[in-house]
Parts: sequence; structure tokens; C-alpha cells
Amino acid sequence: MPRLESSPELIVFDLDGTLIDSLSDIASAVNRFRISRGGDSLTEESVRQAVGHGARRLCQQLLTDLAQSEETPEDLYQAFRKIYITEAGLPDHQLLWLPGTHEVFSVMQQFKISAAILTNKPRKVTDVLQPRLLEAFPWSQIYCPEDCVAPKPDPSGLQQLIEIHGTTAKRTLFIGDSAVDFSTGKAAGVFTLGLRGGYGQITPPEPDGWLEQMSELVPILNASHRQARYESLS
Repeated sequence: MPRLESSPELIVFDLDGTLIDSLSDIASAVNRFRISRGGDSLTEESVRQAVGHGARRLCQQLLTDLAQSEETPEDLYQAFRKIYITEAGLPDHQLLWLPGTHEVFSVMQQFKISAAILTNKPRKVTDVLQPRLLEAFPWSQIYCPEDCVAPKPDPSGLQQLIEIHGTTAKRTLFIGDSAVDFSTGKAAGVFTLGLRGGYGQITPPEPDGWLEQMSELVPILNASHRQARYESLS
């Protein structure tokens, strides 16, 4: 079990593949777009490999072959985003929280740990999901690429969140599921945990520790809280 050097004051989470299972939603929007232009459907595994660097990169990897004449990469992205927002905004659309997330939410509230989301999902897409995200937990911030100097793996978004919360990199924990997230955490000097089985490619750098499932974070937080109490009394 990974051991934290200090009890965290702030935990920052990636979104897709870390907190929620959105792969089927993304794959559905990708294939709806492809079929609308006479293309073939892609497997979820093909889509999985393109997730993590943001929607523009996803469009470059999965939809460029269907670009119309004189259609720019930005035009292609905007056309895809329209489809994705429509599907995500349907009244019956539900967020699929990954196992163990609600256990972690409960412990964070018990220990009064602030928590934020740092995602490469575009702001307009995230805004559609935001009411459902806030139903589950009172996130202090939900940061998208538009809120930062640059998207992950640039560490600026994580550094901004640390500054906003008045804490330090040492008292912050970052949790993600891909090399994009691990690079972000390393660049910001933040202890980073990786959730296995998420989206995107798992390439170097490695995180500081691994979680097989999110519920494994509960004993880690309990242990760090006990250590902090012991140190305060000694």
C-alpha cells in the first residue's frame, strides 16, 4: 500500500477513467460521427487508446480520415463536440462512477480534505456534466484546459489549484489513470497515484504508487490521518 509522507490538504483527480467510466459515451459519440459521414465504427479499445490528451487530439487520431474538403482540424473538432454535448446532455444520461469513488468521497468529507478535478475534457462538455458531478461531491474546483495555461501534461493547472487552495505540493495528492496524468504530477512535484485499468496509454513515467481500485485510497487516507494526529500530539 502506498504511504503518503504527509496528510493531504488537497486531492486532485483526473476525470475520465479515474472517477467516471465515460468510455462508452465517448465511443458512442465517435461512432455516431463516423457513421454520419459514411465511415466504419471503431471498437471501444481503439477509442480508449486515444483518450487522455483532450478532444482535439482524439479527433486527430480517430476522425481525420473523414474530414471534408477544406475542413480544418478545428472545424472537425467543433462538429464532433456538438454530437458529444448532445448525447451527454440528454435528460436520462447518467454518470457511471467507478467502484470505490463514493467511499473515497465520504472519507474526504470526514477528514475535511478539499478536492478538485483537473481534466483535459473541454469546458463546454464538462459544463454539461457539472451538475451531476456536484451531486456526488462538493468539488472546490473543476478545471478544464480553458482554465489553465495549457492542458495536461503541462503542470500549470495543477499548480494553479495548489495556489488557489493555499497549500503546497507536499500537501497535495494527484490521482489519474494514464501517462498524461503521471507526467503532470511529476512536473508539479506532487505525489501521484495511478489507477490501473483506466484510459489512455500507460507509458513512462510511472506514478509514485498504484491503486488497483479507488477504494484502496481509503486506508491510505486513514493511515495518513492517524499519523498526522499522532505527530500533532507528540
